[in-house]
Amino acid sequence: MSKLPLITLETADDLAQPILNHAKTNFGMIPNFFAAIGIDGASLSGFLAFQETLNNNAQLTAQQRELIALSVANYNGCHYCVSGHTFSAKRAGLTSDECINAQKGKSADIKDQAMIDLALNILKTNAHLTDEMLADAKNNGITDQQIIQITALTALNTLSNWVNNIVDPTIDFPKVDLISNP
Repeated sequence: MSKLPLITLETADDLAQPILNHAKTNFGMIPNFFAAIGIDGASLSGFLAFQETLNNNAQLTAQQRELIALSVANYNGCHYCVSGHTFSAKRAGLTSDECINAQKGKSADIKDQAMIDLALNILKTNAHLTDEMLADAKNNGITDQQIIQITALTALNTLSNWVNNIVDPTIDFPKVDLISNP
């Protein structure tokens, strides 16, 4: 049971209600994350607008964005997001092993590993990246624009992780276990 009551179409504010209606039409139900962050319609609206802008102007592939999301969600201990992003990562073409490795902060691809390392270093250092961390990212093909976008994705995913950790909604995706951080 959720720690805070999930919003419904009947209890949603004026900002959240049309978004929840749209989600219900698209998914056939309202995902519990939408019902959690939708407790505040401004937060739901802002989150989705930020996400849409990043996705529409992506400097990273859908698979790379999912690798980052899985790494960040596992680091932040968000069981809901690890489960949800494993589902969406597989739909984007990642294998089960690639998803598990991302949770562990690992990738077989050098550039993808550098992206994961950057996202996790942003979390570990509160974005006080060392010159060495930035040089490692750039030496592995990450552009300045991608560094900023990885920072934005890390922040956006952390927001969803924190909301889900606070509200603790029922996971409405196939459950995936968290992996202990090394």
